[in-house]
Amino acid sequence: MKNNYIFTDIDGVLNTISKNDWNAISVQLYDELCEEFNLKPVITSSWRVKHSISELNRIFQYQGIFTNIYDFTPIITSEGRGGEIENWLQNNQYDNYIILDDNVRDIESYGLQNIVKCRSWLGFTKEEYEICRNILING
Repeated sequence: MKNNYIFTDIDGVLNTISKNDWNAISVQLYDELCEEFNLKPVITSSWRVKHSISELNRIFQYQGIFTNIYDFTPIITSEGRGGEIENWLQNNQYDNYIILDDNVRDIESYGLQNIVKCRSWLGFTKEEYEICRNILING
């Protein structure tokens, strides 16, 4: 079995409406992508600071995402999100990965690959879904 991961920001990717009412299309597409490619979610969002993995799994399930969260990136305040993802990749075995975020400047500065930028007002759409599929099929 391959170790494929999806580094996931929440606000602007899955949650474009409010903390309690996530974007239904983004949620459905995210869950479909995770299922199709057996992706293991690694949360990069600031939500990981205030919630445990089990709490976030409950939130994800409530919103309609049934793929279980695998891990969080480490919180390294001096590094930013890009450094946290890079650190996680250096300390874990992986075959492929996708990074979903609506603010990618910091992530790009680390030279990380497979970044898929979502538009914060739309979230994860069919367009980003197809970009992810292409990366995972050809990656």
